[in-house]
Amino acid sequence: MAVINVNLFSMNLLHDMDVTVVLPDKIDKGEKLKCVWLYHGGSGDHVDWLYHVRLTDYVNERHFAAVLPTVHESCFVDMNIGNKYGTYVGKELPLAIWTMFNCISKKREDNYVSGFSNGGYGCLHTALTYPEYYSKVGAFSAGDKADADFPNDGGAKSVNRIRLYGDGDLHKNSYGLTYLADKLIDNNEIPPVIYHACGSLDPWLSMNHIVRDYFLEHSDYYNYTYDEIVGLGHEWDFWQEELIRFLDFAGLTK
Repeated sequence: MAVINVNLFSMNLLHDMDVTVVLPDKIDKGEKLKCVWLYHGGSGDHVDWLYHVRLTDYVNERHFAAVLPTVHESCFVDMNIGNKYGTYVGKELPLAIWTMFNCISKKREDNYVSGFSNGGYGCLHTALTYPEYYSKVGAFSAGDKADADFPNDGGAKSVNRIRLYGDGDLHKNSYGLTYLADKLIDNNEIPPVIYHACGSLDPWLSMNHIVRDYFLEHSDYYNYTYDEIVGLGHEWDFWQEELIRFLDFAGLTK
């Protein structure tokens, strides 16, 4: 098993970014590995998944590559006031990694994106923005930012929200997940297969249910699966279990 820390310069962000790549022990000559892109939570970084779950074991046992980017506190989007982290993580970074690691497949059907909390929103946002790159999504504890309360009262939460997304209705722009999902339907684009999960004790469970209900209502277009674990909340015990379930769902079995 190889854990490789990469520092690369982003043309979109105009500064260096850290990425962790995990590869299995044995890779045959000319082999193209399937890849899982793993997104961190709001205050996390590119090593969160590595330190909180048995990721290196999963990579070896199930024989795939894992790429762990960091996007600081950008929520994996092109910020309203700030840098284009969404373009970086969803498009620029994959193109760079596929060039640097010839053993990682660049085929859409071999690339899956997953994440938890802010990264759960982020992985859905990425896959719905760049459906040509990602065939499956594993979104854990993933509400739509469009459904979050926005008091716009000048407080810290309000200022941060405007910095990230602006002060408009996110249901009506590309920061909103249902807006992006509707756009794929309107353009008749091939959608990603979506696996979505939330713990029954998660404080944002209702937001996850709104996302769930949208995709179930559009099941004629979206291949969508929802999972809810009773007794677990917004926590690593839940995200580790759901990562295993998503890997099984995606066909990355032992």
